[in-house]
Amino acid sequence: MNSALMLVSFHSPSFNLKQRPPSRHQQISANWVTWQQCSPKPIRAILGSNATGGLSNAYRGGNTLPSSPLADVIQEFYSSINDKDMTRLKKLIAPDCVVEHASYYKPLDVKNTHTYFTRLMAATRKNVKFAIDEICQGVEPTVAVMWHLEWNGKIIPFTKGCSFYMCSANREALLIRKVHIFNESPLKPGKLALEILQFVAMLFDTLPKEADAFLQNPEALVRSIVKLYKFCMEPFVVYLLAYYIRFWSFVAQGLTMVLGVLYNIFKWFM
Repeated sequence: MNSALMLVSFHSPSFNLKQRPPSRHQQISANWVTWQQCSPKPIRAILGSNATGGLSNAYRGGNTLPSSPLADVIQEFYSSINDKDMTRLKKLIAPDCVVEHASYYKPLDVKNTHTYFTRLMAATRKNVKFAIDEICQGVEPTVAVMWHLEWNGKIIPFTKGCSFYMCSANREALLIRKVHIFNESPLKPGKLALEILQFVAMLFDTLPKEADAFLQNPEALVRSIVKLYKFCMEPFVVYLLAYYIRFWSFVAQGLTMVLGVLYNIFKWFM
């Protein structure tokens, strides 16, 4: 019995697989690899005093950010804060990142850094945004940024600041390793600041040993003042506060009685 052999040819289907576009962080990493092969030069970009509108605006001053991977990291950093996107922000921070903030006595480690930026996003809410005024980039992976805060495109007074970023390459990624943050003080002492500086310098010169001990451990003095307040002044302050509250409660009761008597007299004659 002759068996007929049927030849069947199978053709593998062709699939047109479209790759996902690279994320912003991947683009920055690719640009960093290319940038390392060149000889980077210092870059300085002044965006002008009217460069408002956050980071999505094309900077009304007419200038743009310098084209470099470091500037891209900074722009992505502030864009993540403005968008309240902590996931994007964490991708830009190195595992050993340290933040030295002028408002804190001690540097913030990476855990406290994440907590700080999470609270910062919650504090700025929906309409408060960071706007970059100026970027200065060095030859090494360092960037200095002048910024301010805006609410709905309007500059908020006393919110100017300067941040200094030190970055490092983690394989092919460029990450932020250290941050220095300096905020504008709402108090403007003016020439009084120089007088205070002169007094402190004179005090240090008069008491050099005490000044040296204080500068080596300035937190010790703060702790001593806190302890002195708790043991000596806190009981009196609490007592005076309780007396003050009780005094005004008696005054309020007396005024209530007087107003009640006057009201009854007025009602009697009417």
